[in-house]
Amino acid sequence: MPEPEKQDRAWLWLVITVVCVVGSPGAAYASQKVDGKGVWLLVGLQFVLTAFAFLIPQVRQLRAKEAETTAEVRELEARADTRAAVNDALDPILRQLGDISAERSKPVRDRLIAQAIPFVLTAASNLIGSDRSRACWFELTDDVPPRLVPRLDAGRSGSASTIFEPNTPSGDAAIGMVLAGENLLCRDIDTEPPPGWDSSKKRDYKTFISVSVTAADTAFGMLTLDALEAGDLTNDDLRMLGLMASALAAALAQGR
Repeated sequence: MPEPEKQDRAWLWLVITVVCVVGSPGAAYASQKVDGKGVWLLVGLQFVLTAFAFLIPQVRQLRAKEAETTAEVRELEARADTRAAVNDALDPILRQLGDISAERSKPVRDRLIAQAIPFVLTAASNLIGSDRSRACWFELTDDVPPRLVPRLDAGRSGSASTIFEPNTPSGDAAIGMVLAGENLLCRDIDTEPPPGWDSSKKRDYKTFISVSVTAADTAFGMLTLDALEAGDLTNDDLRMLGLMASALAAALAQGR
C-alpha cells in the first residue's frame, strides 16, 4: 500500500476516534435535557460512541501487531529461500571440487577443472543480481606481458568481446587489478566509470562487478557480472561473486 494512502487512513481513523471521544460526553449531557424516547436514543448513542472510542485504538493496535508478525514471517521465508538458492547454486560446484581433488588422472582432472568454469558462471548468473544478469570468465594468458581474454559466459544473451591488452588504459587497469588480487564494483558506468574505461564503446549493461580469480600468488583471470540497470548490483553481490571466484580458483589451482 502506498505511504500517502496509509497516512490518509491514519488521519481518518484519528478523526473518527476524536469524534467518538468528544461525542460520548456530549450525548450524555444532551440526554439530561430531553425526555421520553429521546433519552434512550441519546443513551444508546453515548454507548456506541464510547464503544468505538475504546475499540478503534485496540483494533488498530492488533492490526499493527499482525502486520509486524506477517513481515517477520515473510523475512524468515525470504531467508529460507535465499539459503536454499545458495545451496542449490553452490552444491554442484563443491561436488565438482571434490571430484577434482579425488581424481588422479591428469587428463581427467583437467577435464573436470574445465567443467567447473561453466558451473560457476551459471551459478553466478542465476543467483547474483537481477534476473537478467550475465557472468563472464576472462582468462589471464601466459603471454609476456599477459592479456585478459574472454572465454565463457552464462546468463543474458550476448557475449563479452573485450580483450584487455597491455599498454592500453583499460587493459592496464584490468590486468593490474587481477595481478593485485583486487575486486571492483561499478554501480553506474555512465556516472562512475572505472579507471581506463572507454566511454565511446557501446555496451548492453549499466553496472558490473569484476573479481580477481587468484590462489596464493597465482592469478588465473577475472570473473565479471553485469546487469541492465544502474544500481542492480550491490556490495552483497560483490561478496557473493568473490565466493564464486574463490571456488573457481581452488579448482584451477589443482591443474597447475
